[in-house]
Amino acid sequence: MSLANEAAYLYVLSKDFVRVNKEIQILSKKAQKHLEDHARAVSSSEKEKHRHKHSKRVSKIRKLMEKHDAILTKLRHHQIAFAHQLQKEHRIQ
Repeated sequence: MSLANEAAYLYVLSKDFVRVNKEIQILSKKAQKHLEDHARAVSSSEKEKHRHKHSKRVSKIRKLMEKHDAILTKLRHHQIAFAHQLQKEHRIQ
């Protein structure tokens, strides 16, 4: 691929990567909040509610982490291809 195409891939993938990271951070804060609410809850129904919400958030985080890892491998691949193409076009040795 050309240098411009590799740069475009890097740009789009980095935007996706930032978005997924932000979602993971938001969900982890919510999961931590539900864990703390679970610890503070007095009745068993409240404890169960917060435990269930915490586990839902954790499962969403795990799915996002799979997406995060896939984007990261694509980013590494295209970064290497970009560097290779840059050397090829400019004959840097």
